[in-house]
Amino acid sequence: MKQKIGNIEKLKIVIVLLLTFISISSIALANPDTVTINVNVSEAAQIEVTPDTATFNQVTPGVDTFPASLGFTITNVGSTNFTQMYVSVNVPTTETSNPLGTSNPANYRAGGFVVLMNDTMLGSSDDWNFVGRQEWNLTDKPSDYTKDTDVVSWGYFGNNSKQYFWDLRNGTEGYCNQTDARVRVKNWAVNGSAAAYDLSSDATTYTLSGDSQQDWGVFTPDATAGNPLKDYCIAARTDCERFLVYQWRTGNSQLDTCTGYWYLYNDAVDKFKTNDQFYFNITVWVPKGIPAGDTSSSILTVTAT
Repeated sequence: MKQKIGNIEKLKIVIVLLLTFISISSIALANPDTVTINVNVSEAAQIEVTPDTATFNQVTPGVDTFPASLGFTITNVGSTNFTQMYVSVNVPTTETSNPLGTSNPANYRAGGFVVLMNDTMLGSSDDWNFVGRQEWNLTDKPSDYTKDTDVVSWGYFGNNSKQYFWDLRNGTEGYCNQTDARVRVKNWAVNGSAAAYDLSSDATTYTLSGDSQQDWGVFTPDATAGNPLKDYCIAARTDCERFLVYQWRTGNSQLDTCTGYWYLYNDAVDKFKTNDQFYFNITVWVPKGIPAGDTSSSILTVTAT
């Protein structure tokens, strides 16, 4: 049998439905309102390089091959566009004592072995270039080398498997940031012959470019084929004890007086816009004569303007 619903129960149901209808009607009839949102984004010049560490283990010095390269991504994570990017290593400010002959690998800075290829060159096998290779005075004179009377420093420039002999003459007042300072580099590698140490022939001579700088003498790049430092910038420390080999604009106002540097990125038309990405790879060339063990770490800095 169906159970009958009493009048009181029916009345309760009617009241509940009526209240529900009134509540829904009240919500539906509420007047909407709006809020205007305004956001002003401040200028934030910021890039991010990932990953933030590069480690190369068990690198054999003086070999034709070199470690597999590591890829890096630069992302514009700020709110402004950039037209140029440049790169440097802190080798000149951290490797300030001559490490040659010390037999301690920690006296060498890892950044001095770094070579880099940027996004516009990826895929080429011939465009690895030092970011900041620092070469020091050898002190001991090789038996096959006859130095000129005005020469104060000499040594080897090593890329990976080859070494090229060089010497450095200071200026008339004894410093290597003077206009008559000179660097000579043999055009072919040391090969066991005395001729490899004769810089009077088959050698490239560099002369100082522009005005003297406070800490460095910057030399005019040379594009001669066969020159082991072809297109590189060279800067000699004023005391003539070391010189720096670099290809990329560094952000150092003295070093960047070189007329031949390259930019890591340079596009004034399309620009490096927010959220854009750019790529570069690095590996290391460790020349002969570097002692076994851990070298001191270096910082590679990418700057955007």
